[in-house]
Amino acid sequence: MIVHWQKDRDYRVIRIYRDLVGDWVVEQCWGNAYTCQQSHTLVDSRQAARAMMLQINRKQRKMGFRRSAPGEEQLDFGFELG
Repeated sequence: MIVHWQKDRDYRVIRIYRDLVGDWVVEQCWGNAYTCQQSHTLVDSRQAARAMMLQINRKQRKMGFRRSAPGEEQLDFGFELG
C-alpha cells in the first residue's frame, strides 16, 4: 500500500510492505524540493501497520496536507506468506 500527501512543495509518502523475511514495514519519506528524509518502522502485523497509517493520516490532515494520486502502479504478485 502506498499513500501520498502533498502541501505546496512539501510531501510525505507512506508505504506498507512485507520484506523478504516476512516482517511488516512502514516506510516514510518526507521532504520538499530541497530536502528528503526517510524512516523504516517494523510492526507486528498488517493491522498494526494500518493503525500506524491511520494515525499518520490524521496528523497530516491536521497539518493541512491533502492526499494526492500516486504516480506509480502497485502490482500484487500473490507472494503471501503463511
